[in-house]
Amino acid sequence: MTRRYIVQFDSAKLPRIDTDFLVIGSGSAGLRAAIEANQHGDVLLITKDVMRGSNTYYPQGEMAVVMSEDDTIAFHVEDTLKAGEGLCNGTAVEVMVEEGAQRVSEMIQWEANFDKEGETILANHLKQQERVRVIEYAFAVDFMTHGNRCYGVVACIDGVLHCIFAKATIVASGGLGHIYQCTSNPAVATGDGFAAAWRAGCEVMDIEFVQFHPTTLFLMEAPHLLISEAMRREGGILISSRGERFMAKYHEMEELAPCDVISRAILNEMELTGTPCVYLDMTYLSPDLIRRRFSKIYQFCHRFGIDITTDVIPVRSGAHFMMGGVRTNLNAETNLRGLYACGEVACTGVHGANWISNNPLLESIVFGARAGGAAVEYARAIQADSYANLRISSDDDAAPPQTVSRNIEIQAAKESIQEMMWHHAGLFRLGEGLEAISDELRALNPNCYWHSTEAFEFQNMRDLAALITEAAILRTESRGTHYREDFPERDDVKWKKHIVLRRGEAAKIVA
Repeated sequence: MTRRYIVQFDSAKLPRIDTDFLVIGSGSAGLRAAIEANQHGDVLLITKDVMRGSNTYYPQGEMAVVMSEDDTIAFHVEDTLKAGEGLCNGTAVEVMVEEGAQRVSEMIQWEANFDKEGETILANHLKQQERVRVIEYAFAVDFMTHGNRCYGVVACIDGVLHCIFAKATIVASGGLGHIYQCTSNPAVATGDGFAAAWRAGCEVMDIEFVQFHPTTLFLMEAPHLLISEAMRREGGILISSRGERFMAKYHEMEELAPCDVISRAILNEMELTGTPCVYLDMTYLSPDLIRRRFSKIYQFCHRFGIDITTDVIPVRSGAHFMMGGVRTNLNAETNLRGLYACGEVACTGVHGANWISNNPLLESIVFGARAGGAAVEYARAIQADSYANLRISSDDDAAPPQTVSRNIEIQAAKESIQEMMWHHAGLFRLGEGLEAISDELRALNPNCYWHSTEAFEFQNMRDLAALITEAAILRTESRGTHYREDFPERDDVKWKKHIVLRRGEAAKIVA
């Protein structure tokens, strides 16, 4: 049984910080939540890295949102529901699409140059606020709870544990791509918010649905830049190391097939040819069009000796986005009072079993604003002295102590998790392999006395990998990004439902 807290602490003996609103994460969702809450109180925003260290998805040249009466909300909703393969919350989708226009209009008003990325606009606007404090390189280890209420977090700041007490806490900590061997995500995306919320008692839903982006840059010396699917829509083709175009073998839409289909096709081709990547060929197109339409990708690749107007781009699939997460309602409320979730860490019901590429930013800014607004309403009812003298300690944890695995080398253990997840809980899944890694993950017992970012990440990766594996074992069908080789067909009769996991309880299957 996983302990309630992964760190030993006593709030009476640690440095204490008090704030009205605590926001964890500096991506679009966290920034938008902080902006909303700041209108009604003091905000402390903590981020694991520096500002802009998030995983918010900004494919170059793509930002679809209904902005006028001439556009049809129904089409966007329909596309989203289709991609979600029966598991989207229709009301949440409608909220995202309908409110998305208003939120984007706000951002345009805040920043005359809307060519800037959305996250930059939000960060610039937040810096203009007077009652916001930002602490960078702060690791939120565990949520402090008493009963069914969240009071803030235990955080590691400059190597020292602190207790941050807040009237309302908003987690917007981003993604989890680095629990896989190959990913488009930044190194900070180790699923910390997911794991901490689950340990605190939050419900986690649809956690088996991990989207793998087909094309991330594959160069040993370069970051795994996401190569936008817009390049395939513009006419780019995928070829194997033999120079053969291969997508027609896998889907009638070829390069325009769904991302999960293309991702699996690429992995198949890599195995058939015994090579570590395939190639995206844009050289058929006008060099001027490529440089203009994909300027950032062109410039980035050029730094590493690739001219995408004349050279093919080495690419492979990588873990990219989590459709599931901490279960919330339409106001970003979790099942713990005082704790809200938004952005990739949350499961709002918008994505279902898969996504369309222009929705994550809309989801972040719409539900980020909703999280901030709901937190304000909750905080208004909190008496300032109701938690002023509250003492919370890890000694309150009733879980039995674990026998720590001997001789764990943290970095090697992290790499072992990444390899297991990639090969057995990634693009292709098989019951036998999932059961095997589930046993191995249970045998990896962390040490709750480790106090380092690397150790905290390992423990979170282990907890989250176990959750994904458990849900993947339970879902005996293939749907969206979840592909079971032993159950290759979609089963709407049995599985047009969600899997909900909560610490210490049996999994629930809900409609």
